[in-house]
Amino acid sequence: MIKSNLPIAIIGLGKTGLSIAKYFHKNNKKFIVYDTRKNLVSTNEIKKYIKTEDTVLGEIKNNFIRQHDNFVISPGVNLDKKIIEEIKNNNKNIQTDIDIFNESGDKKVICITGSNGKTTVTSILEHILNKIGKKSKAGGNIGLPALELLYEDYEYYILELSSFQLEMTKQIKAESSLITNITPDHLDRHKTFKNYINIKHKIFDNTKNIIINRSDNNIKKNKYNFKYTFGIDSPEDENSFGINNTKGTNYIYQGSEKILSEDDVKLIGFHNLINICSALAVIKSLGLNIKNSIESIKSFEILEHRMENFYYKNNIRWINDSKATNIESTISAVNSLKNNIILLMGGRSKTDDYAKLNTAISGKVKYLILFGECKDLLFEEINSVENIIRVEGIESAVIKANYLAKNFLEKSKNNINIILSPACSSYDSFLSYEERGNFFKHCVLNLNGIINDK
Repeated sequence: MIKSNLPIAIIGLGKTGLSIAKYFHKNNKKFIVYDTRKNLVSTNEIKKYIKTEDTVLGEIKNNFIRQHDNFVISPGVNLDKKIIEEIKNNNKNIQTDIDIFNESGDKKVICITGSNGKTTVTSILEHILNKIGKKSKAGGNIGLPALELLYEDYEYYILELSSFQLEMTKQIKAESSLITNITPDHLDRHKTFKNYINIKHKIFDNTKNIIINRSDNNIKKNKYNFKYTFGIDSPEDENSFGINNTKGTNYIYQGSEKILSEDDVKLIGFHNLINICSALAVIKSLGLNIKNSIESIKSFEILEHRMENFYYKNNIRWINDSKATNIESTISAVNSLKNNIILLMGGRSKTDDYAKLNTAISGKVKYLILFGECKDLLFEEINSVENIIRVEGIESAVIKANYLAKNFLEKSKNNINIILSPACSSYDSFLSYEERGNFFKHCVLNLNGIINDK
């Protein structure tokens, strides 16, 4: 709880930092915003809630600590550990926007985290709940920052939480919480996989209903009392969801009951069936109607930048999977497609272990086109594809992929899939994976004459 006559320090003026400033402004709290960038574009939104004299840009120095008792850290800010320790050593209060959200009153909150699939699961849940008449809104790491959700009343607040958000948050109070899965990610920030695992598990610390992925060995099943599960195997009871294959078709089961066929949903890939299982486990934990939820899933559309089938012409299918910022996401993308794949990968590296891709892409990927900052690292690590091409950026990758696809189709009557699934962050050339995905689609549509840059 923030109690002090000194202004609150908000560290970081990104989307979340602005939402914190807006919340404090509306609640008549004094604050000063710090951002390490020397120049920021002053938008109308910033001007409305933040005075110029309350903004400090450039290097953050230790002597600013004595000017505040309370510090609110934005998730994208990776402050020097010495500064954090100095703040703690001076008995100062450190919070995040999620902590402030928790203090805003009793609300029915659903929390979702995980290395992969958390955005899809969050979106599925928001879709289901609203379709069955439960007014709900998702935010946090997806869409609106958490504090923006507080300006309207909802029956359920769904928070997607990244490891960056969980790292500094003290405690998350939730009706139901879920970890989709845990695989190595963001180790450039969290240093060790063990530390990353522990950060993810903070989501369970103050949760009424814990939903466990029984198929993931990195989730600490022995540490928690839980009733609801999901996984890739056969479920045991009505509180469990899983997948069985019958005559070549995958079906989702609730206990022993077959409830949904993969042919009935618009999402592509086995991994998305797992995402649906996890969302249904949350619905069950809330005591809501599963039958109505299943019907609503059938109308759920494919998300932008996540295996987005956005253009098809002359047997060439273009797929935007820009959200795949780690190895496991790209493996899932390749596994969800049949053979005849041209894979576009690259960006800024989050790991050095790209050799793990070799098994997944061997025999399925006809051509691998590498671009961006770590294209040479990828070239050194991957050896299971015969045809590997390096180019500078996405536009060159699109032109090369289109050329190779046409040559392939001259010799084959089969379709070919061209997919952007980078296995890397976008920060070498773009502000976000969304910006990267939109640029990819723009390049494809321009190449095919749907839009014209000239």
